[in-house]
Amino acid sequence: MLQKSRKITFILAIISAIIGVMLTVQLRSSLHPVHKESRSISELRTTLQKELEKHKNLLADISKYNQLYYQYETSLSEDESISVMKEELARNRRMAGMVTVEGEGVVLEVVDAKIPDEHILDENMTAPVVGDYTIDDEDLRWLVNILFANGAQAVSINGHRLISTTAIRNVGDTIQIDTRTIQPPYELKALGEPDVLLSALKLEGVEENFQLANKKVLAEKKDKLMISANNETRAIQYMKPVKEKGDS
Repeated sequence: MLQKSRKITFILAIISAIIGVMLTVQLRSSLHPVHKESRSISELRTTLQKELEKHKNLLADISKYNQLYYQYETSLSEDESISVMKEELARNRRMAGMVTVEGEGVVLEVVDAKIPDEHILDENMTAPVVGDYTIDDEDLRWLVNILFANGAQAVSINGHRLISTTAIRNVGDTIQIDTRTIQPPYELKALGEPDVLLSALKLEGVEENFQLANKKVLAEKKDKLMISANNETRAIQYMKPVKEKGDS
């Protein structure tokens, strides 16, 4: 009888241990749920296409610089070397925003969105309040960074060409680009492949973010778009001419 009782106790202990392990696993699964991918297949395809486009652009840059290096190495005369250097100088001037550029691109305009009548505050304070928000420097910098990150070759805001040293900042209640004050509505011009730029803006949720500030971003493709050169005066602080040997 005692032996039978011990056998039953042992079986109960085994069952209890199994149940305990199962409960532990269930509890851990509840505390650390597996996060599944929430993006749709179309969004994943768009992201993949975007990354493939960036990869293609990088390969094109590598090929271009390799070719330029080869031209320098194999130039047969001084005149040919000078010609290659002039071409490279012209390309760098375009990239630095020192010359006017032209090509296909997009024009974006940030304008006030129409506020529905039901959102206007009534005398009894019963309607929801919609704040009179304004666009600040961070919004414009975010928009510009999206354009440049997706292949824009040149960008301007309200006619001011942006370069690598351009500052976009709030000064009081206004926004300044370098030392020039700009006023709304804000118009951005971007030179680049229109479909790629517009897809990037949609993927980044630009429209939804600007709606929070009661603004609307109007986008238009342009087959021919011109962006003027940056005409800000550049102060040279640290560079000095190199003296030739023998110069005093």
